[in-house]
Order: sequence, then structure tokens, then C-alpha cells
Amino acid sequence: MIRIAVCEDEQVLLDELSGQVSKILEQHSIAYNIESFRNGSALLAREAYDILLLDIEMEPMDGLELAGKLRMRGDDSRLVFITAHQQYAVDAYEVHPFHYLIKPVDSEKLETVLLQLCNSLHKERGRAVIVRQGTAVRRVPLEQIRYLEVLDRKIYLHTVEETVPFYGKLEDLEPALTRPELVPDSFFRCHRSYIVNLRHVQLYDKNEIRLDNEDCIPLSKRRYKSFGLAFMHYLKERGDVF
Repeated sequence: MIRIAVCEDEQVLLDELSGQVSKILEQHSIAYNIESFRNGSALLAREAYDILLLDIEMEPMDGLELAGKLRMRGDDSRLVFITAHQQYAVDAYEVHPFHYLIKPVDSEKLETVLLQLCNSLHKERGRAVIVRQGTAVRRVPLEQIRYLEVLDRKIYLHTVEETVPFYGKLEDLEPALTRPELVPDSFFRCHRSYIVNLRHVQLYDKNEIRLDNEDCIPLSKRRYKSFGLAFMHYLKERGDVF
């Protein structure tokens, strides 16, 4: 299911764009949920979406300001800006949008952008760690993993919902998990006993890393500098605002 939000302060244009999106996704049999907003404040009050289509010229909060606030709180939604003036495109790239479309929105261009985004999301969600537990084999999507911990020769895979124990070595998983192309699910070996998913990091200091569920895991002194560089690179790749 692809979750989409459309934000446009003119009701007629909002209805028109939402209708275009629905028609395109239904034609391609893509499961989706779409919500419409007349202002940025209402959208900020909701949880994150997979795809955001934002009008730049809104009042009182324009699309660029809204996107900046979303990025600052860690929202990594795919942004598509809608604007009547092409010069806004330069400013828009400060928040790393996926694309921008000029009003009136051409249906074919919108279709191309939406299909690219949906394919990217499906590919991202297809990545997983395969865990063997006795004779059972289970698949754990990367985006659900907060961190991996090794204790007494057993790996504990901590997800957003549960902890999954299995026998293995972090050294065997580390090369595959820390590949840079895995953004937005980049992992880092922050301690000899821990690998953390940077997607879920909220803050860190010289001794520990705090995650988005308030769990804290150790950060070794010798990895502090390299972790900081990796985390900053990750945030820039994700499109956060500095």
C-alpha cells in the first residue's frame, strides 16, 4: 500500500490533482491510500507518507517551508513540488525533492513521476534480512530493523515490533548491510556488538546513540568520528535540511 498526501490550498486544483493521481494508480493496479490537505499545518499533524505532492505557493505556510519542517523532524517522504513558476525549482532543491511539476499538471508527466516513485518504493521494501531459526526461515524487511545486537554468540535483531533471536555473526552481515546504496536504510557498525540502522537514529553523543523509540545503544570511542561522518552523509542523501 502506497500512502500519498496532496497539499494544495485551492480546492478546485486539489480535487483535480487528487483525481489525476487516483486515476493513474488505479490504471496500473497499484494499491494506494490518498489524503488531501488545504494547508501545511494540517499535514504536519499527521504521520509520514510515502509520497507528498506539495504546492509551493500556499498560504500561510508555503510548500518550501512545509518541506523544510518535515525534513527537520526526520520525514523522508518522496517530495514532488507543484508550481506555476519554474524559478521556484532552484529553491526547491534545498529540500531534495524527487521532482517538480509545472501547473497545469500534465497527466503523462505525472504518471511518469508516480510510476518511478512507486517502483522505487517497491524495490526498497523488497530488501530484507533472511533469518534462520532452526528449520524455519523468515524474512525481515530492512526498514523495520532498528539495530542488531550480538550476545553470547547469538544475534538479536531488534525491529519496530519485536526482537528476533538467531545464531550468526555480525561480521557475516555487516558487508551487505553497510552498502551505501541502501539509503534510506543505511546501517553502521557503531560498536563491536552492535549494528544500527541510521534511519532510526534520533541523536548521538560520544558514548551512545538514541533511537526513535528511546532505546540507547553504545557508540565506541574509536568509531565516534566515522559514525558522525556516516550519519551526516546519510542525512544529506536522504534530503534533510541543514
